[in-house]
Amino acid sequence: MTGNKQLELPEAFEKYREKIEGTMQPFINIVTEGRNTTLFESKFEGNPYFPLSMEYPKNAEGQPLKLLAQINFADVPRHVLDVPEKGILQFYIDANDDVLGLDFENGQNQEGFRVIFHEQIEHDESKLIQDFSFIRDNDEEMYFPVEKEMALSFKTSYKPLSMNDFRSKTHYADLMTEIEHDDDLVDAIYESLDSTGHKIGGYPFFTQEDPRAYGDYTDATILLLQVDTEGDHIMWGDSGVGNFFITEEALKQRDFSKVLYNWDCH
Repeated sequence: MTGNKQLELPEAFEKYREKIEGTMQPFINIVTEGRNTTLFESKFEGNPYFPLSMEYPKNAEGQPLKLLAQINFADVPRHVLDVPEKGILQFYIDANDDVLGLDFENGQNQEGFRVIFHEQIEHDESKLIQDFSFIRDNDEEMYFPVEKEMALSFKTSYKPLSMNDFRSKTHYADLMTEIEHDDDLVDAIYESLDSTGHKIGGYPFFTQEDPRAYGDYTDATILLLQVDTEGDHIMWGDSGVGNFFITEEALKQRDFSKVLYNWDCH
């Protein structure tokens, strides 16, 4: 697979190369550019594409949620994952909530966040919401991880199973047993099998633990979106990361009602 030969490993892990490279997966790397966007473009923050005929997403108290990310699949490499060939996928979170709409007991509870898929796109802008001041006016002091509007572009890349992924405990058990008493080697393998950054697909990054290791989430193996901390413009708490997961079957059915949302920080 393209990308295998580029995998750099410390010499101590060469004997595990085949095991590591056997987990290589394609993913869509997301590149950000701070600028204003149209309603239809892929973006972090900014104004969403939203038809006037639809009810805008709100939290349990009736306060509007805020757009975290919008992915226009017309811009996304289509050979990487079973993502739609067209349509717009949106991720909204609660900027009026200290924990940004995350339900620690049930990460699939979309009261505090929402994932919305617009399969058919309305191109007549007169039929779309144009004025989103009702979100900003709601609370001038709202906390939000993305501090400015960013346009997104996409490129295909490959990486192996990360040490953060709950499946690594089983897959890399021999390797970890061998190096567990050597902090330098442990640091080196985490660095080599890094999974930070903004992405769709591939393996996730966490500053804490993988929430899929517990409860009923182990089949949510598809990383639908990862939004990482980036410079001064994206910050989840103390340099954290946000992720959304979905099962293979739900993605195939275009059913985004049980997406698993998680964010954590140091």
